[in-house]
Amino acid sequence: MQPFFWYNSLIFLGMLLSIPYFFVGDNRNQKKFLIIFLILLLITIVEIFGKYKQLLGENNTFIYNIGYVLIGLSLKIFFFYLVFQEKKVKRLVLFLMTSFIIWCVINSLFYQTFDVFHHYSLAFGSLMIIALCFFYFYGIFFKNWYLEMNLLAVPEFWIISFLMFFYSASLLYFISFSFLTERMEIELLLKLNFLIQIIGATMYMVMGLAFYAPRLFKETAY
Repeated sequence: MQPFFWYNSLIFLGMLLSIPYFFVGDNRNQKKFLIIFLILLLITIVEIFGKYKQLLGENNTFIYNIGYVLIGLSLKIFFFYLVFQEKKVKRLVLFLMTSFIIWCVINSLFYQTFDVFHHYSLAFGSLMIIALCFFYFYGIFFKNWYLEMNLLAVPEFWIISFLMFFYSASLLYFISFSFLTERMEIELLLKLNFLIQIIGATMYMVMGLAFYAPRLFKETAY
């Protein structure tokens, strides 16, 4: 089975497994869940249409630049807006998201056209997500955000943990892709891409299942 099919199938499965939460979920997590569901739906659509364009022999970078980079990363950044509770931090997240969108527009107009993958925008958005992940874990360890809660029962803990893992692992791969492909052996490139797909598929599966965590684990730490 080609990497595309199992990768996309796992993303689609993660989205399907998340759907029952619309009916059994509690109100406190509904907004966060909706954003995650939209991300899963978006990535599934992007991968399907991207592969379809590739099979037709057409350039599919426009689909990934709009769906995966611009909209996908913006939604992931906005997810942190729903997670953080402090008003100053929430305003900062909105500022970062707005800055990212503005940069994507500037990059498209002056630096990278839509017929090439927008590595600069992806790197910029990935760095934002990694920074927000670090701030989230800073709040856990130094501000005691979940002092009386079992972290395993917190959906956003699972999601942000895997966001940090994925973007930390894939950042250098993606930003160096356009510079190293001519020098790298195709076999090594395919192995690296396969590894990134494994991490990415795992992350999206966790996203689809994370909101069931309060039903699987005891919510209080004591």
